[in-house]
Amino acid sequence: MPTWRFVSLPPQDGYHMITSFLAVADYVSRGGPNTLLVFSASQPFVNVGAHQEVWLEVNLDFTRANGITVVRRDVGGGTVVITPGELDYFIVVRAEEAPSTPGELYKKFLTPVVNVLRKLGVNASLRDQDIVVDGKKISGNGAMTYGKAVVVTGNILLDIDTDFIAKCVKVPEEKFRDKLAKDMRSWITTLKDQLGYVPPRDQIVKMLKEEFESELGVKFEEGNLTPEEITLWEKLAEEKKREEWVFYRDNRHKDLHTERCVKINSRVALCHLDYKARKLLRLTVRIVDGKVDEVSISGDFFIMSPPDFQDYLEDSLKGVNVGDIEKKIDEVFAQKKPVVFGFTADDLKAAFREVLNKPEVREVLG
Repeated sequence: MPTWRFVSLPPQDGYHMITSFLAVADYVSRGGPNTLLVFSASQPFVNVGAHQEVWLEVNLDFTRANGITVVRRDVGGGTVVITPGELDYFIVVRAEEAPSTPGELYKKFLTPVVNVLRKLGVNASLRDQDIVVDGKKISGNGAMTYGKAVVVTGNILLDIDTDFIAKCVKVPEEKFRDKLAKDMRSWITTLKDQLGYVPPRDQIVKMLKEEFESELGVKFEEGNLTPEEITLWEKLAEEKKREEWVFYRDNRHKDLHTERCVKINSRVALCHLDYKARKLLRLTVRIVDGKVDEVSISGDFFIMSPPDFQDYLEDSLKGVNVGDIEKKIDEVFAQKKPVVFGFTADDLKAAFREVLNKPEVREVLG
C-alpha cells in the first residue's frame, strides 16, 4: 500500500496560503512523498485567479481602506474571498500518478471530499471542479501542474459572511452590491447552512484522512514540512507580495482597461466583451487599421499546461488581420496543445466574432 504524507499546519496569511502547496510540489517533484496538506486562513483575504485581471474582479477601494490583502495565486479559477470560516486542503501528487484530463483528475481526488460531506449528512455531489449541494457550491477547487507534480486545491465552506464577501468584489454599480450578497445565498452554501452547526475541524480533518486512505488505497504518515520546503515557502511568499506579481495581468495591458466598446477614431476601436463559455472569458481588443493591435484574454478558466499559454496566445494574435483571427487561434491551439478547462478554441473564436460584430468595431472596419 503506497504511503502518503499528511501535514496539518496552523492558520496562515494569504501569501503563505497560496505558496504552501508550491513548496510542497517542488519537494514532491524531486522525489518527496505525495502529500495531503490542510489548514485555514488566519485572516480574510481576496484570492484572485492566475488568469484574471485584478482591476476587473476586486473592489480595490474597499480592500485598501480596510487593510484586506489581495493576492494572485498560481492556480486558475475565479476570485474568491478566503476567510477563517473555511477549511482548505491541498493534494500534491507526482504527475505520473494523476489522471491527464481535468474531469478524471477532479473525480479521483475530490471523491473523498464528497464522501466526507455525505457522511456528515450533506447531499453533496461533484459538478465539474466544484462540490455542490442541491446545486449550491460548498467546495470550490482548482488544479495546476508544477514541475513534475500536480496540485489540486480546494476548500470546505464552514460558515461565511456574504455581506463581507460582496463588499470585496467588483460590481457594475454600488446599487448591485446588496443584491449580490443576497444572490450568493442562492448559489453558495455552508456546513452551518446544511447542518445548523459547524462540526469541529478536527473531526472533519480526521474524516478527510480516512476517506483519502479508503478511496485511494493509501496509508498516511503524519509529517511536517522539511527545512528545504519551509525555506522555499518563505521565499515564494515574499515574491507573491510584490505588486509586479499581483498586478501582472493588469500591467501587461495598461491601455486596455475598459469595460466598454468604443470607436476611438476612424482607424481605431477598443472593445471589451464578457463571453460565457464553460467558464467566463473576458476579452478586450484594440483594433487598428483592420488588425489586432493588442488583446487581453482573461477569466476564471484553468490552464494546466503549458504555463505560459495565456501570454503566448495573446502575443500570437498581435498584428493579425481580423479576417485571419480564427485561423491563428486554430494554429496556436494545434501547436501548443494546451490543457485548458473552461473554454475551447471554438469558444475563443466565437468571442472574437461577437467583438467584430459590435457596431463600434464594424464602423472602423468599414
